[in-house]
Amino acid sequence: MSLLKKLFGKRTIQSPTFIKDFSKDNHQLITLNKLLNSVIDGENNVYFELKNSFLPIICLHDIRIEYGDYVAQLDFVVISNKFTCILETKKLSGNISIDSDGNFVRTLKNRNGREYKEGIYSPITQNTRHVDILKHVLSKELKINNMPILSLVVMANPKTIIKKVKCPAEIEKTLIKYDQIKVTLEKYQNDKANQYDLAEDNMFDIANLLVKLNTPIDMDFDAKHQLSSIEVPVQISRKDESQLREELTAYRLLTSREEQVKAYFLYNNAEMDDMIAKYPRTEAELLEVKGFGKVKVEKYGSAILSIFNG
Repeated sequence: MSLLKKLFGKRTIQSPTFIKDFSKDNHQLITLNKLLNSVIDGENNVYFELKNSFLPIICLHDIRIEYGDYVAQLDFVVISNKFTCILETKKLSGNISIDSDGNFVRTLKNRNGREYKEGIYSPITQNTRHVDILKHVLSKELKINNMPILSLVVMANPKTIIKKVKCPAEIEKTLIKYDQIKVTLEKYQNDKANQYDLAEDNMFDIANLLVKLNTPIDMDFDAKHQLSSIEVPVQISRKDESQLREELTAYRLLTSREEQVKAYFLYNNAEMDDMIAKYPRTEAELLEVKGFGKVKVEKYGSAILSIFNG
């Protein structure tokens, strides 16, 4: 448009005119809704298989245990007279392969259809930690010390292909598709080598204890997102991963020396990775990081949060 037309051309804009209009179909909201539906669909697949297994079991869904300095988020817990099993549900897109060292690699396609690979945190390691915590809780609270506590990582996406050709045997037997839940639990239930036999009352004791210890985190989203007072969006700066890792490592080393404990007592590398990924800015958010309970947050939380908020 020429300068003369800008100056002397007839004006046609008489009211607010949106060239790009407001839409509820915001791409971020669409992504969040897809993520929510993905999680719900995945866990619903597992729920359906358990509900229709016709096995003599007690089941619990979505239990968060906070016990001393330990925290564990359990997707499903199955209790039978022969064993207790923790099911970690994963609805991952792409295909999953496990190499001989137990590393998980996911193969995805970009928008151009070209395949690329990325490493992911081992859900086997994650659920093994949950098993250890549950063993500790049952020993302390119910004096149950010899009951088999089993781990199953369940891939709940029907389109995912799992390649276990090279993976270690201990991983192969604990990683299954959701449609294998019934046959796998039946195998454990009918294992003649397992002579353990828990009374039904004690099965309910375990279930009731887990319900009692369940401590879901209630997030104050109004306060978190300033929904009641926010007027102008504020872009909050974030430190890059290398800077965070350097500061967290330095703080861990200094504090461990002062307290004369091993550095991983504060947090190990996997917990630090989870911390960096979640980028906590409040105590409530720090409580959602692997390995962080109330005791650890009360002791180290202020210093750690100063690193993320500084």
